[in-house]
Amino acid sequence: MLHTYFLKQRLFKIHNLPIRFGALKRKFKYVLGGVQKRPGHKYYFKEDYLNEYDAFTKYYRTICSNGYISKISSEVDNMGDYCDLYNNVSEDTKSLQLNLFYEPFTDHQKNENILYATDHVRIQRNIDKGNQLIATRNLSRNTVLINEKPTVLQVAPLCSCVGDSRTSLYRCHHCGTSCKQFYTCDSCNVCTFCSRKCLTIACKEYHVYECFGLQRHFWSMDDTDYGYISFRILLYGATKDFNTDFTNYSYGNVENNYPFIYGLESHFKDMSRTKVNKILYSAVRNLLYLRNKTNFFKPYKTKPNIDDMYMYIGGLLVKHYCQAQINSIILKFPNLIVASGLNISSGSGKAICPTIALINHACSPNATIIIYSNYLVVKSIKSIRKGEEITVCYTEVNAFFSVAERRLITEQLLYFTCRCAFCLFEENSIEAPYKCPFCENGNAKQLENSNTKHLGMCTKCLKTFPLDALMKHIKRAAKYKSAYNKTNSLETLKKLEACYKQIFPLNSLHLLDIYRLIYEKHLGLQDKPIEILKYGILIFHILENGLCTLYIPLLSAKVMFMYKMVDMKRFMDIKHVTQEEFDVAKQFTTEVVKLKKDLLFYLPEERLQYYTYIQTKVHSFFQGITCP
Repeated sequence: MLHTYFLKQRLFKIHNLPIRFGALKRKFKYVLGGVQKRPGHKYYFKEDYLNEYDAFTKYYRTICSNGYISKISSEVDNMGDYCDLYNNVSEDTKSLQLNLFYEPFTDHQKNENILYATDHVRIQRNIDKGNQLIATRNLSRNTVLINEKPTVLQVAPLCSCVGDSRTSLYRCHHCGTSCKQFYTCDSCNVCTFCSRKCLTIACKEYHVYECFGLQRHFWSMDDTDYGYISFRILLYGATKDFNTDFTNYSYGNVENNYPFIYGLESHFKDMSRTKVNKILYSAVRNLLYLRNKTNFFKPYKTKPNIDDMYMYIGGLLVKHYCQAQINSIILKFPNLIVASGLNISSGSGKAICPTIALINHACSPNATIIIYSNYLVVKSIKSIRKGEEITVCYTEVNAFFSVAERRLITEQLLYFTCRCAFCLFEENSIEAPYKCPFCENGNAKQLENSNTKHLGMCTKCLKTFPLDALMKHIKRAAKYKSAYNKTNSLETLKKLEACYKQIFPLNSLHLLDIYRLIYEKHLGLQDKPIEILKYGILIFHILENGLCTLYIPLLSAKVMFMYKMVDMKRFMDIKHVTQEEFDVAKQFTTEVVKLKKDLLFYLPEERLQYYTYIQTKVHSFFQGITCP
């Protein structure tokens, strides 16, 4: 429901309280806090190191000398109990087609220099951001930019202890395709495959090494843990003999993508010692699993340099963990059986896609990643100018958080400070919050002045002007805010809204907070449905101005808001409206029409159950109202 998004997650609080990060830190404590404490876990690695390989070698030799390796060996030897596939498969799952179909781009659109990409993009090297994807021409919304199958894929296996037959669907462990009929590995009976071909390839290339561990949930499949995906990258590299050479100038190779994975960004040198300890621990754990539970090292047993091989593999595991942490795509597989399919997941996973990994983050991006069957498609969600960078919003970042909270995530998890247009807009709203009297979209800030006169300056048109008239509204707003804190009155909120409209621009986040409070007040009273509708639309207009109508959390919230409105008995019982109320209702109709176009960007028309219901109800509402 709409108010849930803004009550729990939205940006600034109306009373100018300091931002609190407690909940955010609790959410990311596994990542931000490093290795979680376990019984007997006392060792902390503090040595200096040059790179991933040097760090692993020193860590491994130290834990061998101090005996700490026996604790890790014990953990490897004493895994959880055997676990097998659950048996209750929904009949709906069997009977419905579960995968979105998408027509790949044609041969003449293919990019000669970037595998899986169209000729709409090119690679550009930036000193600060590294590799970037840049538009080679002006692009309209809904333009396909990349169509890539994951080189390495993580799909959480479904079993009796973690499976949920209501929302989870069987997905192929090798390619990610949803399975109406599937095959299981005879040994583990946990991993499902869409075909015998996928089963054969998986068993030959990597599953033989992971099978025992997956039976016992040796690896966490949590979104914030990269132990398993780094293990899978290593096994992929082993099938290519760890060949990191490429002889052509194009980016990507169908036969061997390992060089491009090996070359992905890694911020190991920037990580805190706590995080480094966590990664080294994970790498040793994976190394001991390979050594003690599989025959991975059998070809090297007779060679005199087997210890060097152990150190090399351990260093690779560290390197791939760090690369996966900032380059993997968190997948939320859509479940088209339940609701609209937008915000209902049939499980999660991770993917390593070297081409998509070239795309940088923006909180308000111009492209998005969509899961189509067993491959990922990057499509534009806005018009993109020639020379503009292609950006997506990383799954780890929630654009409904404040700019400070979002930067906490990007800096702590992804090792960069986001300075996208939306972040700069929020910064500007804080530093220069006032309405400029000269330009329509300008933001003004107060200037220090020694002669006690209040002056303002617009950051857009750079004009200065007296703030005397504005200061009167600011003082009046402070009085109403104080009164609201005491009375919690809706009438006082409306007066505060009138003051804020004189002080701040119409797209201001301060106005957003006022609209949210008024919306929640009316929602609680349930006395004026048109007012609920009016303020709900105002909230979405401000958010869509900063973000995009196709940002999935925003689009999902809009669907639920409209669904709740037309399902509200008081709303549907309205028969007579004023001209102002009729105008709000007309605006609502316009938003409903726009909603279908946005939903069709992600979903086939036959899956728009919510929209069909909303459209029918809105038509019925207009048939039943009269306006003087």
